[in-house]
Amino acid sequence: MEILAAVTARLSALGYTVTETDSAALDYNIKKAETTLKVRTNQLEVSEGLFYVWADMAAGMFLTDKKASGALSEVYDFDAPAKSISEGDTSVTFAIADTGSFEDQFDAMLAKMVNPDAELIAAFRRLVW
Repeated sequence: MEILAAVTARLSALGYTVTETDSAALDYNIKKAETTLKVRTNQLEVSEGLFYVWADMAAGMFLTDKKASGALSEVYDFDAPAKSISEGDTSVTFAIADTGSFEDQFDAMLAKMVNPDAELIAAFRRLVW
């Protein structure tokens, strides 16, 4: 599978539909993620075992940039839902406060995608003399 197809599939799985105008940003983030992995592993190429880490990093970087520019407001609704509803003598409180807002969860997911586990990358690291 080609890396662009993997990143596009990952973004699609997260609910984002890639358009033609996204191609420059996708290419940039794919190359940025590739360079980051090469530097962290001291390799000339990204190892096959890090292919999906590479795709996740590129997708996470892309979504982080889109969110920072405010371009995700049409795709994702970051407005906080009601925490409680009261009608008459009946009141219902939702547990959303325990897990954080959708935006907090989304940001945590992006942080995990952009910064994968160091142990995973270290498994492919080559020593430099």
